[in-house]
Amino acid sequence: MPGAILDVQGLAVRYGGVEALRPISFSIEPGGLLLILGPNGAGKTSLLRALAGTVPLSAGSIVFGGRDVSRVSAQRRSRSGIVLVPEGRGRLPGLTVEENLDLGYRAAGSRARDRTGDMTRIFDLFPILLERLSQDCSTLSGGEMQMLAIARALLMKPSLLMLDEPSLGLAPQATARVYRALDSLVGSGLAMLVVEQKAVPLPRGRETTMVLRNGRVVLRRDALPTANELARLYLGEGTAS
Repeated sequence: MPGAILDVQGLAVRYGGVEALRPISFSIEPGGLLLILGPNGAGKTSLLRALAGTVPLSAGSIVFGGRDVSRVSAQRRSRSGIVLVPEGRGRLPGLTVEENLDLGYRAAGSRARDRTGDMTRIFDLFPILLERLSQDCSTLSGGEMQMLAIARALLMKPSLLMLDEPSLGLAPQATARVYRALDSLVGSGLAMLVVEQKAVPLPRGRETTMVLRNGRVVLRRDALPTANELARLYLGEGTAS
């Protein structure tokens, strides 16, 4: 699709005889946000893993930045700008906040050219991390840990940032802080794909939403579904588009 940073056509994932994700197609432009909602077992994480390259496609194609990466390794996809923040935040206990950030910067490889400027932008986005630089990351709060995971991913210089349930286990106030930061990143032109189980606070309503159930898309629209709509869709009461 012209103008898209990511164009996915007929992507499907199968584990043995189990069809985890049935053919799905979508695209994301720079500065676009695709929110994927669905209950447990809907195929959300399988989609992220397929895009990141950690599980193979059983069908379909992934074009990123105008290049077909459907059979490209996870490491090469990451280096090309597809970066995933996994569920659980990929925390690295025993390392300080600064050491975690340095790992992200090093992972950017040749794309990392201005450490001071990059770190300044991170601390402008998440000021609390500057206060916690020498702290073991395992002592951070859930919200601070999620901010650290996002910051580490941003230092890898993504063109597409993918997040697997960033609000999981967070208090409402921490969730709101994280999503304000994500909204700011989308506003700066970063393409983003976010997976959640529940509707989340997206301040500017700029997202496209897809709801998955049993590996199928059951809703696709340019607005968040209501809580009642989500409940009906999760229970299998109807399909919307």
